[in-house]
Amino acid sequence: MKKKFSVAAVLLAVTMALSGCSDSILESKGESGTESRENIWTAADEDIVAFPTADGLTEEQKKLYNITFAEFYKEYSFICANAGLNDTKDDASAQLYRQSVIDMLANEKIILRKAEELGLADLTADEMKEVEKEYQKNLDGWYNTFSAQAQNELGINGSSTTSDSSGSLSDDDKAKIKEKAKELFNNYIKNFGLTEEIFLVWAKNTFLEKKVMEYTYKDVKVTDAEVDKYINDLIAEAEKTYNEDVSKYEKATQYGTVWLPEGSRNVKHVFIGISTIDAAEISAARTESGANQEEVDKLRDEKLAEVKHLADAAYKKATEASEADREKTFDDVLKEYSHDRNDAVTDQTITVIKGTKSLTDTLYDAIFGLEKPGDISELIATDLGYYFFYYKEDAKITDEDITVQKKNVYDGMLKERQNKAADDALTEWQDAVKYEYDYEKLNFEKPEEEDTSSK
Repeated sequence: MKKKFSVAAVLLAVTMALSGCSDSILESKGESGTESRENIWTAADEDIVAFPTADGLTEEQKKLYNITFAEFYKEYSFICANAGLNDTKDDASAQLYRQSVIDMLANEKIILRKAEELGLADLTADEMKEVEKEYQKNLDGWYNTFSAQAQNELGINGSSTTSDSSGSLSDDDKAKIKEKAKELFNNYIKNFGLTEEIFLVWAKNTFLEKKVMEYTYKDVKVTDAEVDKYINDLIAEAEKTYNEDVSKYEKATQYGTVWLPEGSRNVKHVFIGISTIDAAEISAARTESGANQEEVDKLRDEKLAEVKHLADAAYKKATEASEADREKTFDDVLKEYSHDRNDAVTDQTITVIKGTKSLTDTLYDAIFGLEKPGDISELIATDLGYYFFYYKEDAKITDEDITVQKKNVYDGMLKERQNKAADDALTEWQDAVKYEYDYEKLNFEKPEEEDTSSK
């Protein structure tokens, strides 16, 4: 049991798939809880399904750590239903959820008790405002999942007589829909023996658990000297790896963030491709045993001819621009013609290192055959289509690049140490409680890696 996050946090993050809610796997059992239609559960609500076994705990302390079946099942069934799980005894996913929920409930008990011991349990007015804000945000999210159903049941639509001239819903309609959605949501969670108030409890518990875990790493630090050493060691490692094995250097993407071999270039390219089916046909023909490469070249030339007019038009437009406008024009051509452009990426520049093994000799020679920044290569025919390149600049690691990487390294090292401090503290607290589970009543098998000694 080494999971750090609370069941409260999980429940607050659950996203519903409401299309199946009308066929819930659960049936109401009144105010005390719920039961499975398959009746796979043998425990009563008051049965203890998780309990502390550590020596030195008083009976009063043990009671505080006990977890009843009702505590477990209300939250498990809520998660299970919204995850769309088939709640059967042997369903692997359901068993995994059972173990996760009881693990997190146990951790929650431990951490909340630790909050009291550390004097962190009493929240300030500002902290409670933060909790309440998250609580309301979560409830509003749940109401929103029921809004379409609410609108349908109320018979309100965009062309309603109470909507404004634009066809959008009026404020009055929106208020009615929200109120109805709230009613539907409350009816839904009632199936699990829950009310809206539990969401405030979960929000507060999540806040407290975060507060406690932050306390465990409040003294964790990373020094500038440690970051500098990491960066310097990485630079030395990158250079050494490049000199020994270029391919290995290229596979380790972090190397290129701190060191580049001299002569590397930043380039842009336009690609006018033949169809993927034609490219696959050419590839298969070229790699076939005993293939006649001249015949394959002939097939390629036939396919290239179909897109040559596009390649010529793109190339003509790019190369006719003045030197001052060349890069901007190239970018325009790239966006208009290139088949592998990425509209989500504003800068289409790529870094090509000297001696790269990731390009064909033809493409490599075209890039490094360019004399100076601003030059454009010839139109290059390949088995995939036509390429041509723009030489933007020499690729170098700047002081600004190193500063950015130092910040990334600092953040990564700090987060790693914080996580370790939190995990170590939680493990220590878990060992001080030594939870045991009633696996039969929880309906999942005891993991093999756990101690198999008898309870």
